[in-house]
Amino acid sequence: MLQTENINNREEDVPDPDEFRYLHPIENDSDTLEPFDDQSEDRQINADDPTDIAHWANQFQISQEELKLAININGTSVRDIKRFLSV
Repeated sequence: MLQTENINNREEDVPDPDEFRYLHPIENDSDTLEPFDDQSEDRQINADDPTDIAHWANQFQISQEELKLAININGTSVRDIKRFLSV
């Protein structure tokens, strides 16, 4: 009968986290990143304009009916709708 080893459970295969961080440091690039400024969050959705409803429903990847419901609950602010949908 052959015995097989389960290599996933061997402790010697697990690297030491501190040694791994030392050997593979992650660069800090926070000084080169620019903050994301989403100007669209300051907009209002025109609930009376079918084109605007279709556009924002597509942006949020929801149906137009779901967007209309979200507008009825939260108002027409894009920021409030995003918060409601957790987008």
